[in-house]
Amino acid sequence: MIDYEFVRVLHVIKSYGSFSKPILNSVISKFTWAEKAFISSVKYEYEHEQKKALSEIKKIKRCYDKNLKYLLMMKKLELCRILGKKESARTLYEKLRQSLPDISPIIRESIIDELVAYIALFGKESDSLGKFKLNDRSISDSAKIFFEMNIGRKLIRAGDKKGLDNFKDALEIARKIHHPPGIVSALNALSWYERNYDVDQALKYGKDALYNAGLYFEGANILYVFDTVLEVMNKVSDGALAEISRDFVQLYEKAPENIKKRYRGTRKCADNIIRNSIYTLDGKTKRFLRKMNKVYALDEIISRKQVYNILHLKVKNIRGETIRKIITKNPELFKEIELSKLPEGFICEMAKKKEGLQDGIDAMINERQTLDPFIQARKDLAKAYLERMPKRIRERFIQKYIAMDEEEKKIIDRFARDYVRYDIRWGMRVNVPDEMKDLIQSFHLKKRPASLSYWALDDEEERGKLVNVLKRFK
Repeated sequence: MIDYEFVRVLHVIKSYGSFSKPILNSVISKFTWAEKAFISSVKYEYEHEQKKALSEIKKIKRCYDKNLKYLLMMKKLELCRILGKKESARTLYEKLRQSLPDISPIIRESIIDELVAYIALFGKESDSLGKFKLNDRSISDSAKIFFEMNIGRKLIRAGDKKGLDNFKDALEIARKIHHPPGIVSALNALSWYERNYDVDQALKYGKDALYNAGLYFEGANILYVFDTVLEVMNKVSDGALAEISRDFVQLYEKAPENIKKRYRGTRKCADNIIRNSIYTLDGKTKRFLRKMNKVYALDEIISRKQVYNILHLKVKNIRGETIRKIITKNPELFKEIELSKLPEGFICEMAKKKEGLQDGIDAMINERQTLDPFIQARKDLAKAYLERMPKRIRERFIQKYIAMDEEEKKIIDRFARDYVRYDIRWGMRVNVPDEMKDLIQSFHLKKRPASLSYWALDDEEERGKLVNVLKRFK
C-alpha cells in the first residue's frame, strides 16, 4: 500500500510544480528507495535534466508496490513525451490506459493527468480514456493548464491563431489556482507565439512573465523567459533592452553547462546589445541635453565643439562614451530622474554600469531604479520582507545588513525572497530543521516559510552558510 505521506507529496507536486522543490528537499530522506527515485526524477526534471531524470526511473528494475509502479511508469511516460521518444511514450501510454480501472483512486487522478497531457500533444483521434473522459472532474486544474497549452501549440504550429486563446485559458486557470510554473509558462508562451501577430502585446506578456519569474523562482531555470523577451524586444524599441540584456548575461554566467548550451545564441545577441555605444541623436535626447546645459554647463564635461555639434544638430549620433562622461559627472542627478523619462541612450549606458543584478535589500534601501521586471519583482519581495518586521527590529536588521560583506548580503537577500515566496498554505506539514529552530524563535519568524527558505537551498554547504549568516543577526 502506497504511503499516505507520499501521496500528500504527490499532491503538492501536482499543485505547485517546480515551485514545490523545497518541499521535496525537506521530505526525500523519509521515503523508500523507489519513492526517492521518483522524487529525484522530479527534481532533475525541474532543473531541465530530463535524461538524468529518466535514468533515475530506469534504476528501478522491480517495484513490488503496484501503485508506486504505476507512478514510476507515469513519470517515465512524461519524460519520454518531453524528450520526444514517441514509440516508448506510446507503449507506456497504452499500458497505463489499459490499467486505469485497476489503479487505486488515490493516485488515479495523477495518472489521468499525464495521459491527458500525452493525448493533447501526440494523441490520435481514436484515443480514449474510456469512462474517464477528458472533461471529467477527475482531471485536475493543474493538468488543464498544460492540456490547454499543448492544444495551443498544436494549433499555432498548424497556422491557427486560435491557439492563443488556449494559452489565455491556461493562464486564467494557473492564476486562479496559484500555480507559479503554469503562470510563467503560459505568459511566456503567449509572448513567444503572439510576437508574429502583435509584437507590442507580445512584449507586455513577456514583461509580465519576467516579473512572475522573479517573483517565484531563483537560478538559471528561468533563462527561457529572458530568451523570449529579448527575441521580442529585438523587434521593437524599448528602453529596458540593455538592462534586461545585462541581467540575462549575469544569470547566464552562473548557469550549469547544460542550460548554457541552449542560450549561447541569445548570449551573443545580449553581448552585442551591451557593446553598442552609438545612439541616434533623436528629439528626446536633444531636448534633454539642452535642458541639462542650462543648469549644468556641458562644456565642463565634454568639449565645446562636441556641445555645439550636439545642440545645433551638426551630428546625427551621440557616442556612449560621451553619455558616460555626462552621467559620471552628475551621478546624484541621474539617481533622482525617473529612468523612463531619460533618453534611450542614457538608460542603456546606466544599465551597462550595473556590476550585479542589484535586486537585494540594499537596492530597495537605496531606491535604485530598474526597468527590468525580473529585478523589480525581487525588489518587491525584499520590500515585503522588511515590511513584515516591527519598526524597531527592522531598523536594527538594516544596520546589521549594511555592515555585511557582499556575499553575506546575497545570502540574506535570497533568504528574504524565499521567506516571502513560500509563505503560503501547502496542504502538508513542513519539517523544521534542527539548525533553524533557535533562529526562528529568536527572530519571531514563521516556521513554515523560514524552514522552506532553508530547504530551498540544494546542498548542505549552502544551508550551513545560511545558518551561519543568520546567527550574526542574533
